[in-house]
Amino acid sequence: MDLEEEYDQGYDDEEEDITQVEAWAVISSYFEENGLVHQRLDSFDEFIQNTMQEIVDESTEIEIQPESPHNPGHQPDFARFNLDPVNLGF
Repeated sequence: MDLEEEYDQGYDDEEEDITQVEAWAVISSYFEENGLVHQRLDSFDEFIQNTMQEIVDESTEIEIQPESPHNPGHQPDFARFNLDPVNLGF
């Protein structure tokens, strides 16, 4: 019997709500096995490897207009430029 058949045998079509106690048991078990630091590192890696590139891809054009440090609010025309799409290479 493969894993899918074994799962199907123990599952009825009626949906059962997961209780708060059961949810916390799963969460506690995860953190006992992996630890909080491991979860935080995985989350950060996911952000760096995927989410950050998605944000860059969604920003079709980025215009940078630095302000003059000696004249706040003034944006010199010569300092404006657009960035081409960036591939972060992760």
